[in-house]
Amino acid sequence: MEVIKIISSQKDLSILVPEKLARKYNLCPIEMDGDSLTVGIEAENIYATQDLRLITNKNIILKKLSKEEIKENIELCYGSIFNTGDDYANYLFKDILQKALKENASDIHIEPFFDYLKIRIRVDGQMKKMSNLSLDLYPPLASVIKYKANMDITEKRLPQDGRIDVKVENLVVDIRISTVPTSYGEKIVLRLLNRKSFLKSKIELGFSKKSIEKIQDIINEKSGILLVTGPTGSGKTTTVYSLLRDLKNTSKNIMTIEDPIEYKMDGINQIQVNNKINLTFEKGLKAILRQDPDIIMVGEIRDIETAKIAVRAAITGHLVISTLHTNDAISSIARLIDMEIAPYLLNASLIGIISQRLVRKVCKNCGNEVVIKQNENKSFTTAIPIGCEECGYSGYSGRTVAYEILKIDDDIKSAIQQGKDAKDIKPVAVKNGMITFEDTYSNLIKSNITTIEECIMNEEILI
Repeated sequence: MEVIKIISSQKDLSILVPEKLARKYNLCPIEMDGDSLTVGIEAENIYATQDLRLITNKNIILKKLSKEEIKENIELCYGSIFNTGDDYANYLFKDILQKALKENASDIHIEPFFDYLKIRIRVDGQMKKMSNLSLDLYPPLASVIKYKANMDITEKRLPQDGRIDVKVENLVVDIRISTVPTSYGEKIVLRLLNRKSFLKSKIELGFSKKSIEKIQDIINEKSGILLVTGPTGSGKTTTVYSLLRDLKNTSKNIMTIEDPIEYKMDGINQIQVNNKINLTFEKGLKAILRQDPDIIMVGEIRDIETAKIAVRAAITGHLVISTLHTNDAISSIARLIDMEIAPYLLNASLIGIISQRLVRKVCKNCGNEVVIKQNENKSFTTAIPIGCEECGYSGYSGRTVAYEILKIDDDIKSAIQQGKDAKDIKPVAVKNGMITFEDTYSNLIKSNITTIEECIMNEEILI
């Protein structure tokens, strides 16, 4: 009797081929070679082959085995020992998700090391240890995650990306998954998006009424480019979606090109970048311009060509909203000039810039107010973090946006045309009413929302 010994990769195959299907057609997975899956079967069965192709998205190679050989291999693949591990891996995955969501984590890091598996989460921008587990749990856990995300569970040498929609305790969570090979196995990072809490108003994000009025004043221009800038993880996409929600109505044709589509919005035509078929930001944006749009959202201006097309779209009467990786509003001007946008084209297209970062909020349950003396005649109260069970003894709970908002006016256009640099443009912008980071930090501290230390640390990270 030919019995196929089950090794780790074949355990992965037993996840790829569901047990119910194996027992229905009396077959067993044997090995994977690239895009081909070899399956042991007693007699050729066209329906089994079709179902396998549909479920695995692989070319199916059939190998004839006896009934007894198939039965033996099915028990090896799907027997009680492996099922226990598989069931436990599913349970472990769900348990990790529940704990991470309970702590409002934005990311889960699954990291294999020499003799243990480390699980960490990111909460309010800070990495935090969740647990250390036995390394034996890693292979089935990794396989379960990759299988659910339609990733190649047999490929462990190359980085992969995937996505899962999971319902956990009545919450629909969109999970973006990234794997990279490390010296001890694949590190897996899961980015969590709670659809229920993702879409927020500008007030909920932390923008003041004054700043919202300024943003509205910019958008009322009807055409031009509004940039939302900031470092990675600063909440730019969340702000952009908030703007789109406010702009959305039946009289507007709003189209987007994104990588990835973070949130599917009803009434907005969203296009997903797909580099595998060469659907880039540049090509997608060119196609959008032929679709009679009123408002265009470009997920990110990453290259010179995308920047040039966005400028052309703005000049020809479209409102363009996009993101850019810069640390402040003024430096965004220099960044676009570096991307070969001529000053006269920049003046004709750019209407405003929102630059933002996220700062932690003092826990409302344990924060204490103290009086800060600026001088003999001037003082203000602010909060200090203490730490309690509710905030995980960090003293902080949740984050809010710190921002600056720049409307491009004639004086700023004149400074751009003259080739002035950031240090010369900023005084002009401030004089004309620019809301600066200094303004918002001061308001957040005096409103007992965050601390002086948090604002200083936020600035130091970006230096």
